[in-house]
Amino acid sequence: MSEKKIWTGIIAGSVVIAGSFAFMVHTEKGKIRETHAAVDSLRTEIDKSRTTIRTTPDLEREVIVLREIAERIKEVLPDTKDLNDLIRNFQDYSRETGVRPSSFKPKDTAKDRGRGKLASAFEKVAYTLTLEADLFQFLDFVNKIETHRRFMSINSFKLDATSRRKLESEGFASHKIQMEVETYKYVPKAGDTQEVKIEGYDRKRDLLAGEINRRRQAVSLASYTYRGPRGRRDPFIDPRVPSKVTDPNAWTVQRQMDEVDELVRRLDEATKYWDSSKKAASVLDRMVQRSELEKTLALLQEDLRRIEGEKKINYKPAEKRLTLNVVEPLAALRSELEASRAIAGPSREALEQVGAAMERHILAGEYDAALDSYKAIESGLGLIHLDPPREELAEWIRQLAFDAGTLRDFGKIKLTIYGYVIIGENPPVVMINGRTRSIGDPVGTELIVEAIRPSEVDFIYHGVVLTRHY
Repeated sequence: MSEKKIWTGIIAGSVVIAGSFAFMVHTEKGKIRETHAAVDSLRTEIDKSRTTIRTTPDLEREVIVLREIAERIKEVLPDTKDLNDLIRNFQDYSRETGVRPSSFKPKDTAKDRGRGKLASAFEKVAYTLTLEADLFQFLDFVNKIETHRRFMSINSFKLDATSRRKLESEGFASHKIQMEVETYKYVPKAGDTQEVKIEGYDRKRDLLAGEINRRRQAVSLASYTYRGPRGRRDPFIDPRVPSKVTDPNAWTVQRQMDEVDELVRRLDEATKYWDSSKKAASVLDRMVQRSELEKTLALLQEDLRRIEGEKKINYKPAEKRLTLNVVEPLAALRSELEASRAIAGPSREALEQVGAAMERHILAGEYDAALDSYKAIESGLGLIHLDPPREELAEWIRQLAFDAGTLRDFGKIKLTIYGYVIIGENPPVVMINGRTRSIGDPVGTELIVEAIRPSEVDFIYHGVVLTRHY
């Protein structure tokens, strides 16, 4: 073999060996890189696990608290039926507060849900309300919403104040108001209902009792009673109104407004009696409410005639409000009341129920209650004298009222009875209020001893024989 071939073989072998070493080095470097990447990934997982371990106790506490207050949250948030009734609630609140609504429109909240927000179990429901009212009617309306049994929030409102000219022409403030009311309903998403088991749940829950109670109270709806204007001025009304009137016979402007407010309040009271009488569960309750209504209306109409006759109110807003809120509603109420009377005086059914109730009260010793039942129907008894069957019942009721009054008054008389004595053939005597009495002797100016027996004495009182035990 020539020297050239030998060197060629040596060089070729060296190249092969060098290539093998290079390939092995390259392969090992790749494994090292893969090992480093695996180490980095493992370190990341370790960091995540450490973070999870560190945050798991806080997460567990939050989950436990939320699970324990979940029922309270469901009680506060409206369900489907509540949402269906919400417009009806707004209408009821409008009637109760005097607010004059023009529209209640549901607001489209789909855009809010589609703005890249994460899916939530709480779905927003909103309404746009347009109405007219003075400030205090509006505040009363807001209070009704605030104290609704389910959560509602007023997100915003816009108020355009009434003009002075409109105030003077209509007699009351009529601010234009647009407001947004929103709430949320619970709509669990798919997979949200799967519950993860927490080790030692009961023990951990007991340790969190204080936090659970605090959070439960935080989601409870606070109750507040709106107390009205209480002498405050509507700040959205032009305050430049005259403090005096030209007619010396009329009241001051402030008194005119106050007097009209009082008449409106009394008419509202009469309206409540009328509504209660229509919803009464029994004839007796209806007659009681009617009696209170008649008394309230009589006094109200008397004062109204006096004010109108003496021309005490001539300030245009007060005069207009008096017409719209007192005179016209009062006439309508009186007309409705008269139209409801199908017959003159109480019906036979009413008389029978009142009489039966009075008998029950008398037997139970409830004499004042029996007389209250009689007063509820007394004014109508004189209207039925041409109907013999009802007149007979009326006489029965009058007798029951007399008996109840007699028994009540007799029970109030102070009598101290010590005992009775029989001596020979003489009639028995009894010691009453420190003096001896026998049959026929008077006791004071109203009682006469009728009979004396062991442990009891009969007296004649208002023509009735009554017994007092001792």
